[in-house]
Amino acid sequence: MLGNRLLILVGFSLAAATWPIGDSPQEISLAELAVLAGAFAIILAIQCAGLWVASRFTSGWLLDALIAVLVASNAYHFALLTFEASTAVQVTLAIAVGLAAGALLRTRLPQSKVFLFTLVFTTLSLSQYAYGRASLSDREPENANLPASIPIKSDRNVYLISVESLHSPAAYRRLYGIENPPHLEYLKAEGFRVFDNAYSVDIFTRSSYERILEFSKPLITPRERVQVFRFDNSTFRSFRNSGYAIQFIYVSNHFALNPDLVDHKYPRTRFQICADLPPNFFYVLCGQRMRNRIDRRLFGVEGIVSVRQQVPHLVERIRIAAADTKPWLTISHVALPKHTQKNHRYDNPAQVAGFREQTRAWMPDIADNYRQIVGAIKKHDPDAVIVTFGDHGAVLTRGMASAKPNAVFTTDDYIADRHGVMLGIYPADFCRHRFFEGASTALLAKHVIECLNGNDTLTPADEERSRSVVYVGETKTIDAIKAAP
Repeated sequence: MLGNRLLILVGFSLAAATWPIGDSPQEISLAELAVLAGAFAIILAIQCAGLWVASRFTSGWLLDALIAVLVASNAYHFALLTFEASTAVQVTLAIAVGLAAGALLRTRLPQSKVFLFTLVFTTLSLSQYAYGRASLSDREPENANLPASIPIKSDRNVYLISVESLHSPAAYRRLYGIENPPHLEYLKAEGFRVFDNAYSVDIFTRSSYERILEFSKPLITPRERVQVFRFDNSTFRSFRNSGYAIQFIYVSNHFALNPDLVDHKYPRTRFQICADLPPNFFYVLCGQRMRNRIDRRLFGVEGIVSVRQQVPHLVERIRIAAADTKPWLTISHVALPKHTQKNHRYDNPAQVAGFREQTRAWMPDIADNYRQIVGAIKKHDPDAVIVTFGDHGAVLTRGMASAKPNAVFTTDDYIADRHGVMLGIYPADFCRHRFFEGASTALLAKHVIECLNGNDTLTPADEERSRSVVYVGETKTIDAIKAAP
């Protein structure tokens, strides 16, 4: 009977762990999967050893109950690792998996049937992951399908500095009661044109960047989105073909950027999967100390996602670009502030109030990062063009499926929270017409390129795209979302 119990424990835990992994090939790299598998094997070995010891002292329903608890715990920490839901839903589903395992033990289902079920389920999940990874690594598109490019008739250095979850001034006033953020005052004092209302093209970091960088066509399929960072995009091709060098600076390999597309990438890779999860997830794996050890020993990177490393590296790269004889396109995504975690709920007053307080506490650090970055550019590269923007909102309304109003948030709240982002331009007179109040970041890179060429005339087609965002899988204008949430 112990063998059957161990089979239930291992089989159900394995099936529960591979279920979300199979649907997450773009979010979980092969290196991260290896770390997860190693941790999974160690934890299961400890649990099996503990079960063996327990079987020496007890039997029957007590052992079955212990197995149900272990399976439920594994389901919570493993299977729900990439599952976005409230804590209550996560716990409920985990308990359901544990109860199913316990029920099978009490019915004394034959081992062969249990083994067949878990084997098939696990194999299908891993096959789905393998197919997804193979799709990401598919061959490069034919030349006829390569992204279009625009020749750039300028040698001014360009800096696209995005900031994680950085709201527009209007969104901060509306959602947080923050009237004059210190970073806003700093940017205006330094000669930036800052828009009160601007919007992110998408509500996810990578998706926003994919749509910004590939401006020559709409991105419909997952394959088209993956190709932006895997093979090439209109922004990279335009600058590279015009004699620019390109550098991309973040704190992880979240974008899955092919390093051959750029002249400098920071860093190479790291353990990213825990970045948006509470530190108590995956037992000890997502804790700060363990993540530090994994990054240091396996990926050669010190520390977790940290602007304390990123910003000084960016400042050093600014000096290098400014001193070079060839022009540079510098793209950096600054990892502060942050958005809500996956267990946040819009209808949990304590969580909403806590995140608002945390957001206010981040304000001085945001301003300090801008002082270091902008100060370095203006000192070493005063003729450069700088566009700074938020990648998306902070998702205070997490849990709302659409902009339909409820007892907590209105439609305007939802739009401001998901899409309302910072947009600032330096020098203030650069690209006066292509960037405007109420614009989205959909054509941000194209506008910069056109204005470098002296073309600040906004066509009707470009204006339409510049007023559009991706809302619940569809491209819509902000006005259309407000009219029919």
